[in-house]
Amino acid sequence: MLAAACRIFSRLAPGAVPLLWACAVLAAGPTRSDALLPPSASPLEAAFSARAAEPLRQFGYDLFAPARESAATGESAPGAVQGDYVLNTGDAVTVTLRGQKSFTKRFAIDRNGQLVVDDLRPVTAAGLSLDALRRELAAAVAATWPNTEAFATLAEVRRIGVVVTGAVQRPGRQEVSAFATALDALSAAGGVERSGSLRAIRLMRAGGSIAIDLYALQLAGNAGNADQPLRDGDRLFVPPLGATVGVAGPVKRPGIYELPPGSGPLSAAELRDLAGGALRPGRARLLRFGIGPSGEETTEEIADANARRFDDGDLLLLAPLREDRRDDVRLEGHVLRPGPRALPQGGTIGGLLSRSDLRPTPYLPFAGLETSDSATGSRILHPIDLSAVLNGRDRRRVAEGDILYVLGSGDIDFLTAEPVLALLRGERQPPEGACPGLVALARNLAAEPDGPLATGPQARAAAGLAGSRTSCPPLFTAVPDLLPLALRHAVLRLSGVSRPGFYPVVGATSEASTGARETIVESDAPQYELIGHVRRPGTRRLTAGITLRSALAEGKALKRDVYPLLGIVERYDRRSLTRAYLPFSPQEVAAGRADRGLVDGDRIHLFATDDIRSLVKPTDAGTNAKSADPAGGEAADEPPMLAALLDPAIVALIGERSVQVRGAVRDPGGYPIADRTPLSALVAVAGGLSADADPAAAELTATTGSRSIVDLGRDGARMAGPGDALRINPRPQALESRAVAIDGAVRRPGRYDIGRNETLSSLIARAGGLQEDAYPAGAVLTRESERRREKDQFQRQARELERTLALEVEKGEPVKAENVALARQLAAQLRGAEPLGRVVVEADPAVLRTRPELDPLLEPDDRIVIPKRPLTVAVAGEVLHPTAAQFVSGKSAEDYLSEAGGPTRDADTGRSFLVLPDGRARPLALSSWNHRVETIPPGSILVVPRDPRPFDGLDVAKTFGNILSQLAITAASVSVIAR
Repeated sequence: MLAAACRIFSRLAPGAVPLLWACAVLAAGPTRSDALLPPSASPLEAAFSARAAEPLRQFGYDLFAPARESAATGESAPGAVQGDYVLNTGDAVTVTLRGQKSFTKRFAIDRNGQLVVDDLRPVTAAGLSLDALRRELAAAVAATWPNTEAFATLAEVRRIGVVVTGAVQRPGRQEVSAFATALDALSAAGGVERSGSLRAIRLMRAGGSIAIDLYALQLAGNAGNADQPLRDGDRLFVPPLGATVGVAGPVKRPGIYELPPGSGPLSAAELRDLAGGALRPGRARLLRFGIGPSGEETTEEIADANARRFDDGDLLLLAPLREDRRDDVRLEGHVLRPGPRALPQGGTIGGLLSRSDLRPTPYLPFAGLETSDSATGSRILHPIDLSAVLNGRDRRRVAEGDILYVLGSGDIDFLTAEPVLALLRGERQPPEGACPGLVALARNLAAEPDGPLATGPQARAAAGLAGSRTSCPPLFTAVPDLLPLALRHAVLRLSGVSRPGFYPVVGATSEASTGARETIVESDAPQYELIGHVRRPGTRRLTAGITLRSALAEGKALKRDVYPLLGIVERYDRRSLTRAYLPFSPQEVAAGRADRGLVDGDRIHLFATDDIRSLVKPTDAGTNAKSADPAGGEAADEPPMLAALLDPAIVALIGERSVQVRGAVRDPGGYPIADRTPLSALVAVAGGLSADADPAAAELTATTGSRSIVDLGRDGARMAGPGDALRINPRPQALESRAVAIDGAVRRPGRYDIGRNETLSSLIARAGGLQEDAYPAGAVLTRESERRREKDQFQRQARELERTLALEVEKGEPVKAENVALARQLAAQLRGAEPLGRVVVEADPAVLRTRPELDPLLEPDDRIVIPKRPLTVAVAGEVLHPTAAQFVSGKSAEDYLSEAGGPTRDADTGRSFLVLPDGRARPLALSSWNHRVETIPPGSILVVPRDPRPFDGLDVAKTFGNILSQLAITAASVSVIAR
């Protein structure tokens, strides 16, 4: 209907240009806007989108995304809470005690405002800050359990009730945390509906109401009272949506915006700023679409952007006065930096590019210049001689919008590809899925069935040729008309060039210009070409008797760092246009041990050693390698990769003929070879043997799977073929890669390098022997491999504990909550425990001399601590006062235990054990009925583990005692090291 109305209006008022332009925009719009609007769009969004001919969404409502809802409910932990937080009924506190009494439990502040912690006196917590509660709790603990520290953290924040009404998803009472703000309560209610206001929300409480504007939060970062902390019993009301305006066109944030309450009309400048500003700086056309008194839509162009003309229901449509680009030209195709350029000074084409702008292997006799016809405005392609442009002979002028297309050797090769030749032979349609260039060529041939391309000598010569299977270059896909234009100016050269085929030429710049008149050129002068890492690359005349060795001047034509094991002769069959790739060894050819005859059109490829390494073993990502322009230009900042510049068949051949050289060489990797090559040559090109290489134990693996050991010193002339693998094994090291450390009561403590099979006694001797007060019976040897094993065991026991606990819960049998908490606490202790990796050893040199079988072999990173003679026996674990008691010969375990205050209520005396100074552990029988005398040497540790009785109802109870014992032994070992 809108489109029909616009057509009628255009006939009645042909002079109203702005209105006609608006009609053209709006008439095409509803279908596109409807397709882009989501199904959840509100009626207001659908109406404005239809009027603007683009999808418009209401601003600000994405603030209430579904992901925010869970956070707003306050179910997550409050995070770090400051010490000045005031507690009240409903808060929960985690209390941790460490010392004579140890536990971690959670307690809630009851309705009387008190915090009751087990056997402590009640603490009145309501109204106290968190820091004040910590002080009160510490005083209460100190009065009940001496030598016990108390810690308190906020575990759960109390909940408050807030009523949210109006245009929200879930109106009603919402429970939120005491930290919640007005925005959190709105999110808990599901967010504001699109029919509700974001600018006139009211927070009502005793004493008045507070206005909340969510636009201020989203546009300027001001809270707009949205961060008001809530109180229990507060009410939030969201009124219906107020006056709205729409902003469309090229602005940063097109959408539908609610006007501030009581603000009155706004100007176009204010609306543009509300939408984030225009995408394009500069003057813009401003159109106002308003709703008249009778409901009709009126259109006017606004001249003054500051005039306040926009009110409820109006739509502002912005459009730049101009969107064209001035004074630019483009350079595309076979160049290093394709893209726009500024119109050169003087306006001539010569200022558009230089040789340094070209990629390697550009094609200079032909290029395409796309210009605009001044009369019709249509785009036209002109052929130009690029070499004349670079030499300054072509000084034609270019205009803004012109595009220069530069072709490369790959583009020229496609002119003789099989799909092109098939169309020249008379096929009417290109193959299915053909590139746009072939489609354009087929269209040209069909339009001129009697033209030179369809019936001329080139087409007749192409009938007897077999083309290559080269894929369509991107340039002919982007500019389809460039392919038929190149063929119209091409000559078919069958000899005198390394790649016979079609070559487009313009003007009289080279020998190829002769072919521009004859269309088919077949020179009698045979040639060959040197390409790549040679001193003077280029085409040379092939005279009688020229061989590969003479072409390379017996090696003098090669650069110093040429790759010595592989070069490639690229040879063409001139009638079938097929190519063969013949590998050769430049090293063997230069030495006169190999040679090959050359034929007309041969191309000899030589490579740099670094380029071969980059192909077979690519450099790491991010390496900023730079290579010089082969044409002699300056080095490019980011040159194309070598693999992209070489023929894919050559790259594949290099990869297929590689020998993998691994092991103790300076530069291991893949190295391609021409044929079977001496192992000494492969080692040399890999940088030679490294210092730790064992040349007598090289390993050669053939492609057949056979493997043999080769002595390079005697069998360096042994041959390896393509696909084989050579590994140079290292010599066994006399020294270990890492040292060991010995500390304590030795004369020269420190780190020592060790040899293979070195023992503890030899290390003690190297350290000067033991001091007079050394106590070798208490020596501690820690080992990294043992530490990892113990760590894995702890992790495995933690997983088993958690799995067993989960199975008990799934059975539905009653499990005490405190038992579950203790089991989880134990699993956490197991995961966090850091074992020492202690190995029980004999360290007395006198004993080791008489019993060498007890002398342990050392490993890298071992640490040995020889303590001084101790005078104490430590008592640890579940005792009232862990201590280090004085050693007295003949004193019993019960005596030492009584000096530590005796066992606690949680102790399991039946599982008590003694950790001897050398790290061994043995059980103790602490009972008045036990009359066996236990010998307790100095430096021992008496450990009383925790009672596992709370877990008697769980399947894990049978292993719980062992776990506690292992943790106790680990703690005891740490204390020995600390001393």
